[in-house]
Parts: sequence; structure tokens; C-alpha cells
Amino acid sequence: MRIKVNPTRMELLRLRRRVSLAKRGHKLLKDKLDGLMQHFLTTKKKYLALHADLEKKLVAVFTKAIFATALSQPGKLISSRPTARVKTTVKNMMGVKLPSYNLNIEGETLYSDLKTTVEYKEAAQGFAGLLPDLVTFAALHQSLRQLAAQVRETRRRVNALEYVVVPELERSSRSIGMKLSERERSTRVVLLKISKGGN
Repeated sequence: MRIKVNPTRMELLRLRRRVSLAKRGHKLLKDKLDGLMQHFLTTKKKYLALHADLEKKLVAVFTKAIFATALSQPGKLISSRPTARVKTTVKNMMGVKLPSYNLNIEGETLYSDLKTTVEYKEAAQGFAGLLPDLVTFAALHQSLRQLAAQVRETRRRVNALEYVVVPELERSSRSIGMKLSERERSTRVVLLKISKGGN
């Protein structure tokens, strides 16, 4: 990215201001990147812990459900089901929209007493007990995706400023400074020759 500029004092001042602004922007973005990474790692830790916990519980509940289904009589096992609604709220964290899900369950599950075993009821209650954790897990998963995308974008901007924009602006600024110094020296030489020639 070559910057084409006229070698004038005004242009030199303008470039120096741009360098200063780019360095400030780089520092702010670097701080944002650090904050995002910290939040990403915290969220990832929660996500992995909940994943491990849910995996164990789901295996146990599925095992119980398979066993219970085998023992229950075929036919309609549930006579009434509760309704579950998930309400989504979004919070803004450093420019990243992170979802938060709220589970609201209305009613209760009623089972057919003749066809349902105790094991089946326990398995169903186990699933129902895991629903809030599954909703939290989904929110953490979505948050991780959003944070990862923002970390990538911010890192790309930080690197562009650090390795492309700032060095190029500084190079152009030095180049103009050297050209202006060269002009000044040649002007002095000409003035000295004129003043010596006049004596």
C-alpha cells in the first residue's frame, strides 16, 4: 500500500497526525482484543465444563429412558405435556451481541398410569431437569461463535494497523522529511552562492 503524497510541510504535518491517530487506534483495538480474548476464554471454560457435565447426565438419562421404554407397554404413555418457551435477550459486550436464553415451562407432564413405569417417569423427569442446562449450553455455544468471529475481525484490524498502515505512514513521513531537508539544504547552498557571488 504505497501512499502517494506531495512533499510539502502541510502534507508532512498531516501524515504525522495520521500516524499518531493510527497508533492510538491500534492501542484501543489491542485493548479491545485483549478484553475479547479474556471474555472468550472465560466463556469457553464455562462451555466446556457444562458440556462435560451435560454429557454425563444425558448418557445416564438416555440409558434410563431406553430401559424404561422397553419395560413400558406400547401405546400412549403421556396424556398431557407442558409447554416450553424460550425467550431470547441480547446483551452488548464490547460491540458483540451475545444471546441469553430464558426458559419458561408452563404446565406439567401427566402420564398414563396403566402403561407407564416408574423408570419411564424418572427418565422423563431427568430430561425435563436437563432442559435449563441445555438452554444455557445453547446460549454459551452461540456466544462463543459470536466472540470468535469478533476476535478474528479485531485481530485482523490490529495486524493491518501494526504491520501495514502505521509502517507505511511512517515511511511516507520519513520520505517527505528527507525531501524537505534536501530542498532546504539545496536552497541554502544556492543562497550562499548568491551571497558570495554578490561580494
